[in-house]
Amino acid sequence: MSALLAFLRFELFRLLRSWKFLAITVGFPVVFYMLFLGERNSSQIVDGTMPWRVYLMVSMCTFGALVAALNAGGSRLATERSTGWARQLRITPMPAWSYVVTKVAASMLVVLPVLALVELVGLTFGGVRLGVGQWFALTALLWVTALPFAVLGVFVGFLVHAETAYPVVTALMFVLGYFGGLFNPVSQMPQALQSAAKALPSFHHALLALEFLSGQTLGASNWLILIGYTVVLGLGLVWKYRVEEARGLA
Repeated sequence: MSALLAFLRFELFRLLRSWKFLAITVGFPVVFYMLFLGERNSSQIVDGTMPWRVYLMVSMCTFGALVAALNAGGSRLATERSTGWARQLRITPMPAWSYVVTKVAASMLVVLPVLALVELVGLTFGGVRLGVGQWFALTALLWVTALPFAVLGVFVGFLVHAETAYPVVTALMFVLGYFGGLFNPVSQMPQALQSAAKALPSFHHALLALEFLSGQTLGASNWLILIGYTVVLGLGLVWKYRVEEARGLA
């Protein structure tokens, strides 16, 4: 267990020491929040329940979780596989499964400060006002429900090569972001895109937080879809890792 915790700490510090990683994961959602906030009246009510400044903050928190998880697990993992780092870890005392678990855990830990920073910008720049308990509960909800993004990032890292990892990760970020309704309210999208949004985890991740802030009961279907994505992606990740381990690549 001590070796596993040491490896997790090492992975986390490696991510946080990379200025490129930090610039992308923090820069994208924060800059987009500032840009899109001015597109309409920040007090405008979206879908009859939520001021635009709050709706956008939640959306950019979801987008920030996506960016952090996909970059932490996707492109970096693909690069490690190409350099043989994963194979070197196999001679350490750590169990075989620890590499995958640590990658997912490190991605989740990186997501947390990104959420907090976007919320801080929402508070200071966007004028979002919530109670202290609401801020903590919102952060916890957004963080827990970001697990499918972390699993997706690691899965992508095992699927793609180092040369194609960055474009694939970038495409996933913006496909899940745009079609998930994170840059524009889903209700204002064409009907076909509304249907597509409701099939994506990014939509349900943000919707749970919006339901919480509007005082609604958190939809069971949103939880089930996020859990379903986590299970399916997790099974795919385990399968891919075992294939590569059998071939001596992981």
